Amino acid sequence: MKNKTKLYGKVLAEVILDGKIEDKKIVNNFVKILIDSGQEREAKEILDLAEDIVLAKQGKRKIVFETARHVTPNQRKTLESFVEKGDIVKEKINPELIAGIKIIIDNSRQFDASMQGKLQRIL
Repeated sequence: MKNKTKLYGKVLAEVILDGKIEDKKIVNNFVKILIDSGQEREAKEILDLAEDIVLAKQGKRKIVFETARHVTPNQRKTLESFVEKGDIVKEKINPELIAGIKIIIDNSRQFDASMQGKLQRIL
């Protein structure tokens, strides 16, 4: 089942990158395929994989700013200095971080300046 999920993600990314079919039609057909094959639960994983592939091929990054609380406008300004034009930015609230921030780039590189991370490094 995992291989099928990866295959669907790759195929969806290629169709999106091809650009010959309008977005609404792609989404409708994709959802129909998932429902017909009983894989609705894997939709998020497939979409995340397709997004990662599309961004990589376009030379863009997905950046996740994970914080314990909502970011203030001044903090947001500082964080935007990490962002380049075309990057996809997501903010995630994770109270388990206690304080600080975790910056995750393309699900592969991470800068952890959270209190939770510091405590884990001490122990």
